[in-house]
Amino acid sequence: MRVGITGGRGVLGRILQAQLKGAGHDYDCFGGDVREPRELAAWLGSSRFDTVIHLAALVPTQSVQADPARAFQVNVGGTANLIAAAATMETKPWVFYASSSHVYQPQAAPLSESAPTIPTHPYGVSKLMGEQVFAICAAAAGLPCCIGRIFSFYHASQAGSFLYPSLMRRFAAEDLEKPFPLFGADDVRDISPAEALAAYIVALAEKRATGIVNIGSGAGTRIADFVQAHAPKPLRIVPASTAAPTSVVADISRLHQLLGR
Repeated sequence: MRVGITGGRGVLGRILQAQLKGAGHDYDCFGGDVREPRELAAWLGSSRFDTVIHLAALVPTQSVQADPARAFQVNVGGTANLIAAAATMETKPWVFYASSSHVYQPQAAPLSESAPTIPTHPYGVSKLMGEQVFAICAAAAGLPCCIGRIFSFYHASQAGSFLYPSLMRRFAAEDLEKPFPLFGADDVRDISPAEALAAYIVALAEKRATGIVNIGSGAGTRIADFVQAHAPKPLRIVPASTAAPTSVVADISRLHQLLGR
């Protein structure tokens, strides 16, 4: 494959590059701003990609909450710009859109792709709108496309407000002999190593899969158990809120079906 990647500087983007290289695929990363249609058109027009993987997005929920207008410009407008540019390519590429489990509403049972999409946060709204723009515009342009709803992941290179780097900072700064307050301690999430999810994206690209597909482990992990598993010593975890626990776990039956696994 000859792969074009937006969002190549992110955690998944960097891992994806290494995996593509290891599998013998060529790739090039977009270095501009997806809000600028001319930059995207120039990049796609100068290359002969048969595959385009669109990862670029404003992701941290705190950043989205602080500046939702920018989030919609990047996550929705940038997606429309990408599809518009891809539509002008001489050979139509297969295009992948990285969506999110945040489009779903938590529920006790594993979430299939047909589960209600009722995002509870502006980030989830922006990704769901991005899905809709992507699907409508790709169909109109005759582009084969896949929407991957990516569930939670972690990696040593993560920074900012994500769960894993937040924990690493707390482990380094706090006295772990004392009680360890934890918000959402009893929540259940589908959390995978980032490498596993990147590998699924590569496999979907190689299969040129189409439609919506959940990308996760298919297994739920209680947040308190995840924290304890990564702590340097046993903790006395204390729930820091009284909210009812929630569950967000992927049904990955379709993923296995598409990949023949």
